[in-house]
Amino acid sequence: MKGWMGVIVSVLILVILVATGADLPAGSTANPKNSTELTPWVYLPYVSKQDEVIYVSSNLSGHSIAAECNPGGVSHCPCSEADVDLTVFEDHGEVTSNVREVHTYVNAIGYKKFTETFPKGDPITLGIYRYTGQFRLPSLPAPDPDQRENSEAAHMMIQFWDGRNALYPSNKTTLEGTIFWTLNPWSNDYGHIKVYVQPLQLFDTGIELPPDTNWHPFELIVDLADQRYVSITVDGMYKDLSGMPLAQVYHPEWGDDVSFIITTESLAAWPQNDCRNIFKWTMWYKDLALSRLE
Repeated sequence: MKGWMGVIVSVLILVILVATGADLPAGSTANPKNSTELTPWVYLPYVSKQDEVIYVSSNLSGHSIAAECNPGGVSHCPCSEADVDLTVFEDHGEVTSNVREVHTYVNAIGYKKFTETFPKGDPITLGIYRYTGQFRLPSLPAPDPDQRENSEAAHMMIQFWDGRNALYPSNKTTLEGTIFWTLNPWSNDYGHIKVYVQPLQLFDTGIELPPDTNWHPFELIVDLADQRYVSITVDGMYKDLSGMPLAQVYHPEWGDDVSFIITTESLAAWPQNDCRNIFKWTMWYKDLALSRLE
């Protein structure tokens, strides 16, 4: 009995230390940039419980594809839906940017959209959501303009839209949580994992994943009610992002629905402002799952 009492007291002391922000041997700090090991205390009751699985896909079957032309406004080249492609295979799906191999710069956005309700009929609500899956490169980018198979980035996202202010005063802006893998071989941050935050910008998480052709798992957890990240994990490398606000993008042209979207994206390397170069890129994805943490 005395031994068990000692364990209980030790656990209580640890709880007090975490709750008060006291120093721990291997803990997180108040600065989200340096916080890499402990799940944020406020979210522990959620992540310790079983997820409510909302949706799964092994190969992107039933997903749609959209073209984002000249992303970031860094080029001015013709672009259309014909320049992107999503192909379903038995054990994975492939998302391709500049499938026609023409002079263009286009982000291929594979996506699954839920409007008003999730597949089981439950209404879309604010809450804490987890998006997981695996991604793979079919080949390696190289700093050679003559190599057409070259990448700018891979991008996975949770996007939430409340077009009529039904759940919160969105005022025609999205909430977006992302994992952005920098793959431009000419870039100094080649292989860095970033996220979009508000004000709209890329934030380097400090996670680095050297590009290879293996499958890599990812996990993205966001808190839509608080409009903040919880954490990301890429290939087992965890990052506490609980201090970081989700990105917001203004879309006055979108409708009045309430929607929830998960994406699997592929962006070929930047071909210069006038698209003088031609680059094509394909990302492979599989085993996607969307869950709500209760």
